[in-house]
Amino acid sequence: MNKRVLGIAIPYYKNSEQCEIAFKKLMEQLDKQLTKGMILYVYEDGQFSNWLWKYAQNKPELIKIKSNAKNKGVSFARNYIIDHLINEVDYILFLDSDDRIADNYLKVIYDNCADNTHEIIESYFENGRFKTEFNKNVVRSGAAGSALQCKIIGKIRFDEILQIGEDTKFMNQVCDLTKYRKKLAKTNYYYQLGINPNSLTMKYDKKEIKKVR
Repeated sequence: MNKRVLGIAIPYYKNSEQCEIAFKKLMEQLDKQLTKGMILYVYEDGQFSNWLWKYAQNKPELIKIKSNAKNKGVSFARNYIIDHLINEVDYILFLDSDDRIADNYLKVIYDNCADNTHEIIESYFENGRFKTEFNKNVVRSGAAGSALQCKIIGKIRFDEILQIGEDTKFMNQVCDLTKYRKKLAKTNYYYQLGINPNSLTMKYDKKEIKKVR
C-alpha cells in the first residue's frame, strides 16, 4: 500500500447515550468526506459497537476499527493509533468522538497537508461563544483539531498516566520541535467543551483544568 497523506485518529469511549449519538453524527460526516489518500482509525475503548464495525466493512480501505473490551483511556487509544499510522501517513489529524466538522473539513485539511511542508495544520477553534485563531507563538492545550506531521511527532506520545492535561503535555512537546505553523482561514472545526455536558473533560473540576492549562 502506498503511503497516504492523512490519517484521522479518533478515540471513542461511550460514557452516555448522548456520546454515542454525537459520535454517530461525526461518523456520518466523515463517511461522506473520506477519499483516497486518507485513512480513518478509530480505537473503541471499553466496548464493541456493531454499528461502528459496519462502517469499516463498507470501506475497509478507508476505515480501520480497533475495539477493546477493557477501558484503557484516551491517551492509550491515541498512542495505539499513532503507532499504527506513523509510518503509513504523512500527517495525523486528531479528532474527539463528540466533535462536529464542516462539510468541507477533510478536504481543507487534506489540501493543506498535500505538499507535506507544514509541520502543524491547525483548524479554526470554537469553544462556546469564544473564538480564537492560533498563531505560531501560541501553544494549544488540546490536540483535537490539529493535523501533525508524522516526522515531527516521532516518538512523542501521550502520557497514559495523566487523567487530564495529557493534551497539554503532548502539544508542548510537539511545539518544542516545530519551526513554524500554518493556520486555516476558515471555520472548519467545532469543539464541544462547554456545550456538551457529557464531554469527559467536563467531568473534571474547572479549577483543576485551569491549573493544567
